[in-house]
Amino acid sequence: MMDGFLIVDKSAGMTSYDVIKRLKKISSFNKIGYIGTLDRNATGILPVALNEGVKLIPFLENGEKKYLGRFVLGITTDTFDMEGTRLTEVDPPVFDRAVLDEALSKFKGRITQKIPLYSSKKMEGKPLYKWIRQGVIMDTPNKEVEVHELRFLDYVHPYVDVEITCSKGTYIRVIAQDFGAALGCGAALYSLKRTQHGEFDMSRSVSLDYLREKEDVVKHLVVLEDILQSTKGLVIDPVFEKFLKNGMPVPLLGGSKDWKQGELAKLLNKSGMLLGIGRIDTDLKTIRMKRLINS
Repeated sequence: MMDGFLIVDKSAGMTSYDVIKRLKKISSFNKIGYIGTLDRNATGILPVALNEGVKLIPFLENGEKKYLGRFVLGITTDTFDMEGTRLTEVDPPVFDRAVLDEALSKFKGRITQKIPLYSSKKMEGKPLYKWIRQGVIMDTPNKEVEVHELRFLDYVHPYVDVEITCSKGTYIRVIAQDFGAALGCGAALYSLKRTQHGEFDMSRSVSLDYLREKEDVVKHLVVLEDILQSTKGLVIDPVFEKFLKNGMPVPLLGGSKDWKQGELAKLLNKSGMLLGIGRIDTDLKTIRMKRLINS
């Protein structure tokens, strides 16, 4: 069975779910899912979990993300990017780079964003974009996100290029909109590429164009044992495997001094295959299975 992740380099013009539909045409996976929705015209890293890989999604979805974004000055739209209806369009002034850099710096750190109407965020059980298609304008809430790093890369009027490293749930197009408002001329997200999602980066990515048959999927599959690279591994004695699989705690052999209370561990069999994700109890000096992988 093909258990693991495909790190898809999504192209523009397709939704994240379009990627899933394309992959389903290659093989009838038992389970399939992705982490971190990319807008239709955004490109780059989209981690797709296959079969037992889906069970690792909860341990990966909060990883920080890195983007290359281009903002265009002088334009505002109802979606905050170039897909939407243009609301305003002006001839923006040519800014001094220092002014742009200072304006961008205000979006670094903990910031508050108003969730855009055109988004997949659910309110009253339905994605916001479906409400607005029905003519219903919802009062969207604010949310706190964190921008770990925001680098001003280039300015070729009227385009501003940035690199942003941020937490889960950050809307880059909202940053573009708010940046334009701060400058007084308006701005929209012109293009966006995600270059990193947690431990996944472009070095392990593959375009859908190279995935045509099952053999192509196998060739580019990141196997379960190579996921959660920052999580320590622990080899389980065969005699304890059945107890773990039945939800029973087993002794933490070798002592607990190298572990923290509640720390997660990749539980491996003697052959190096992933049995599941366990949680360490240093007080009781035991391990208990948190997520079982069926091999």
